[in-house]
Amino acid sequence: MMEGKILALSCGIYSVSCDEVIYHVPARGFFRQEKIHPMVGDNVELDDINFIIQAVYPRTSQLKRPQVANIDQMLIVQSLIEPNFSYLLAFKYLTYANMNGLKAHLILTKSDCYNNQQYIDEIKKVFNDISVNVYVVSNKDKTGLEEVRKLFRYHTTCLIGQTGVGKSSLINAIDPQFERAVGEYSRALGRGKHKTKEVILLPYQNGYIADTPGFSSLDLDLYKEDLAQYFPGFMELYLKCYYSNCLHLSEDRCAVKKALNDGIISSVAYDCYVTLSNEAIFRSQRYSK
Repeated sequence: MMEGKILALSCGIYSVSCDEVIYHVPARGFFRQEKIHPMVGDNVELDDINFIIQAVYPRTSQLKRPQVANIDQMLIVQSLIEPNFSYLLAFKYLTYANMNGLKAHLILTKSDCYNNQQYIDEIKKVFNDISVNVYVVSNKDKTGLEEVRKLFRYHTTCLIGQTGVGKSSLINAIDPQFERAVGEYSRALGRGKHKTKEVILLPYQNGYIADTPGFSSLDLDLYKEDLAQYFPGFMELYLKCYYSNCLHLSEDRCAVKKALNDGIISSVAYDCYVTLSNEAIFRSQRYSK
């Protein structure tokens, strides 16, 4: 019996790292009957005679999209241009991280192609005010990369973001030995072209970097009540609202709206919250369907 970690999955075959050796193995057949679905990032037990995965150990975290387990940190990668930065999408990703109990940082790429420093400073202030660190990098001229490298040490980190924002390029800039395939941005389509097709864990700095497929949208699939709690900057304020089920919209004695009026939370952040709240449904609506 050997213990290892799943680094990749392709066509039903798992790449499992055991003592720095990679084994390409299937999983036990009875897993399907037991509805056990091994994921990239899982810590597993490997039968060293038949070379199959015979057990999956309990997970500390699990993401539905991208499908990866045992992540303890999320780096949200957005580009300043092509595709343009989106506050709404950034707040969606940050909410997603909060829902899953993950520390998250925001990485802004393609700074070498963007010269509006005032807008960059505005973005940094909006997120710094709610204790989210923002790192501005260029994968081409290596600006800001040294600070980002430090984030990966001793962590299993998931990179998440739209197609074309430069996730794979960032990984290659962090360590050229990774040689991740890089996609392009299509001006005609207004979005990136998929290059990374699967989740893969890359060992780095006593941890792992999860390179993930990009996507154009992210459905949070949560209720208004949950959004009111997990939206970035709201988690501590939520407990100070007069009403325990406060949605931070029209309620009196709302700690979030007070923070907005006091300038602690920006109007940009609150407007994104209102937009996401309008898209979500009440918990009672979900059960009445």
